[in-house]
Amino acid sequence: MGLFSFGKKKPADQPAQDATTPSAGQPAVEGAFVPQPDKARKFFDHAKTIAQTGNYEYALMLYAKGFRFDPNGLPRHEEFYKLAVSFYQSGGKPAGREEIRELEGPGPIDKFVQAEYVWARDVLNMDAAFKMLETAAKAGQVEFGGWIAPKLLDLLRKQKKQSKSMWLKAKTLFTNVEAYAEAFACVEEAVRVDPTDTQLSADLKELTARHALKQGGYDKATGGGGNFTSMVKDSGKQQQLQEQNQIAASEETEARNVERARAEYEANPMSPEAIQRLGTLLRRRATEESENEAHAVFMTGFERLNEYRFKMFAGEIRVSQMRRRVSSAQKAVEANPADEAARSTHAALRRELLDLEGGELRERQRNYPTDRSIKAELGRIEFELGNFEEAMAAFQACKDDAKLRIGSTHMLGRCFAAEGWHSEAASEYREALSALGAGESERELPIKYDLMVSLMELAKAEKNGTYAREAGEICSAIVRRDISYRDIRAKRKEIDALVKDLPA
Repeated sequence: MGLFSFGKKKPADQPAQDATTPSAGQPAVEGAFVPQPDKARKFFDHAKTIAQTGNYEYALMLYAKGFRFDPNGLPRHEEFYKLAVSFYQSGGKPAGREEIRELEGPGPIDKFVQAEYVWARDVLNMDAAFKMLETAAKAGQVEFGGWIAPKLLDLLRKQKKQSKSMWLKAKTLFTNVEAYAEAFACVEEAVRVDPTDTQLSADLKELTARHALKQGGYDKATGGGGNFTSMVKDSGKQQQLQEQNQIAASEETEARNVERARAEYEANPMSPEAIQRLGTLLRRRATEESENEAHAVFMTGFERLNEYRFKMFAGEIRVSQMRRRVSSAQKAVEANPADEAARSTHAALRRELLDLEGGELRERQRNYPTDRSIKAELGRIEFELGNFEEAMAAFQACKDDAKLRIGSTHMLGRCFAAEGWHSEAASEYREALSALGAGESERELPIKYDLMVSLMELAKAEKNGTYAREAGEICSAIVRRDISYRDIRAKRKEIDALVKDLPA
């Protein structure tokens, strides 16, 4: 929401409602949703550009905001789905409360878009998937439901814990979006779990009839597009497409996907799509050999087409490999803390990782100068490297970005503290705390702890007991919440001594 809000003026990313003109497939009722494809296209185009930088999280939000203006058209949802898979494979985290709130709205389309976004951020979460199907049906997104249903059925079959109630819930949701083949499969699975349930047999008969009508194309008034010959002809291609878009594929399926991508790459070595697909699939296999081949594919693509994103992907592979080496060295230190050689090796590798990450991010920032998430991450690396002035500049540039504000403000405070400027640091920490929203308690403790430390330093430097007492109040709040947090017990004793020694 903007800084100012008057009356009932709609925010810039809120689709307009029309009292007379319904959207496609929606009833002509008061307040019916009206698609605005031109506005949606701006978000989609921007999302594609951002996705090429590897910032999948932001790109997913941009797609979702575009869907609020126009949720119709499966190609866009296909792009969104592929992006969600890439986000999951890169270790992406579920959406936070504030991000979900950005997509809140009163209408069924708003609720559908919000649910699809929540699921895209956590694609293995079946509760989120069920909510998405439920809202799709209420929003009249039957075509979407039929398209996403096979993917969700595949995920359901991979669930470790399966129950009759899960299958029956899925059956109802699939039926509501007219995905009868998937609903039928759910009833079959429920029968397998509980063969004594006679009602399931009746459900099977009903769904068999519906499925037959839909598969044969007899549920369509005209067109004749569902004949048996065409379905057989397309079945091989359909299997390939399904295998290529699986989130959790078997090793055998992965091998087939790689070989298909390799053949496409060899046939079209100048195709950016072929380069990206083969490189991504090889990287996903996560072996040293496959990653090195992926690196070579991406670097060759960069040299041939001069598209920086391929060099960026190659760099990400080297960073991931170095992170694993650092992790292995860390485990060696944890196994034998007294081993000085192990500690030295870990320190050297960690420094090498930071240098590598810093080089990659500096180059990425030059190529994508408007992406502040890159700038914020570079600030973190500069801080770790001890380049506090460069880190300060990065975090100051990110403070006016809503998504980065709290983290950047906190880190700016840490930069000031590292330089010994504890008054400025305390101001930044307070600003970060005041910006925290509900449900962000996990971010509160680190900021409060750092504020407490800066107040202790101010108390010592200025011989002022007021700072010490404020630090004591913060310390007490941390102790009451988590007495095992970091070295809070030792800090409690240190603050008590400060309060005794310094005047109020």
